[in-house]
Amino acid sequence: MFHEIKSSDDIREFLKSTNNLHDGYLTSAQYTYDGITKTERGHSFEPWRTKLVLQILVTSIWDAVVEIEFEGLYEWQIKDDRGYIYETSVAFDDQHRIVWSDDACAYFNGAEMKNASYVTAGSMKWKIVEYKIRRDGDATFGKEVT
Repeated sequence: MFHEIKSSDDIREFLKSTNNLHDGYLTSAQYTYDGITKTERGHSFEPWRTKLVLQILVTSIWDAVVEIEFEGLYEWQIKDDRGYIYETSVAFDDQHRIVWSDDACAYFNGAEMKNASYVTAGSMKWKIVEYKIRRDGDATFGKEVT
């Protein structure tokens, strides 16, 4: 079951439930866009029909994957050279858009945010997915944890 982020209390619950994604590793990123529409004049772009789904393995409290789904993307960047997440930040900007970063300090400094992975979107929801590791080291995903 997804948990929606609609308030500051929701953000606090997300950070508490996921241990701020401390010692997290980005294992998957999937972007989809279903917003190109043919019109009389060509094509129209509907940015609210964008979606980005991230899966992050969090090892600091349990080996589980946190799946985060953003919709209505305004701006996003995934840096593949960051290694692991020490601590994440989530906040609402002055236009009440959700802003997520894999660097807790980056949100408070716009220039620093460009050096991190970040997402600015219209909405964010999350869930915890069970994660198991077989003896040979290959990862297999199990059922959602509620």
